[in-house]
Amino acid sequence: MIGLITLIYRKLFRRKGFGVHSPFVYDLITNVIEETSDFYAYHDISLVWHQLLQNERFIQYGKKRITVKKALQRYGITTKEGKFLFRIANHFKPRTILSVGSSMGLAPLCLTRYDSTVRCITLECEPDLAEIAGQILSKEKNPALSIQTGAYHKLLPDSIVELQRIDCVFIGKDVSVNDWDTVFEQCKPFIHDSTFLVLAGIRSSNEKKYYWTQFRQHPSVTVAIDLFDLGLLFFQPKLHKQIYKTILV
Repeated sequence: MIGLITLIYRKLFRRKGFGVHSPFVYDLITNVIEETSDFYAYHDISLVWHQLLQNERFIQYGKKRITVKKALQRYGITTKEGKFLFRIANHFKPRTILSVGSSMGLAPLCLTRYDSTVRCITLECEPDLAEIAGQILSKEKNPALSIQTGAYHKLLPDSIVELQRIDCVFIGKDVSVNDWDTVFEQCKPFIHDSTFLVLAGIRSSNEKKYYWTQFRQHPSVTVAIDLFDLGLLFFQPKLHKQIYKTILV
């Protein structure tokens, strides 16, 4: 009931940038979060998502067997979230992207579709998910997409150094809360004023809700936007420190 009330409140009072005084956030809400135009990439994003949804093949996820369909439903991004990732990347145009957790290739696919020359390193701890992601991304025309498989804390240092400058960080909803902290701490020296960070599944557990609260209060974070299931962090020092709440339409 509380969750429903929260959604209704945000729908009624945070639409069209209502009550938002920051030009940066107002522009983000009205032209990215609530943008309803039909972008060219949406067809391909939806097509890949529905192909995965229809896949009943069993894969190994941790210690359990699960179908690709169930893995997508439990741990992947939705089509609405995927389209939003495309819009935010198309808006800010990051040149270097670190995707921690692949959502079976959907996250890097959506974040890089705006430009076929964007450099993106995707880390995936589950070999079967990495294999599926590799199959999806191999069909892209971007030679600068790479996937690395293994424990995140082992892959992160070299991946971050390879990118040198990080414009965008995505953390998938199946990434453990311990890895959330590791990613945030290790990426901090490489982020800059225009970096943005997207966290998926910020309410999927009490631990993640806690860490989401801690991250948005970090001194380097100036603007945090709570989209209920996704969290956005910005690090521009010229922005007034503020937390905003809204939802994807």
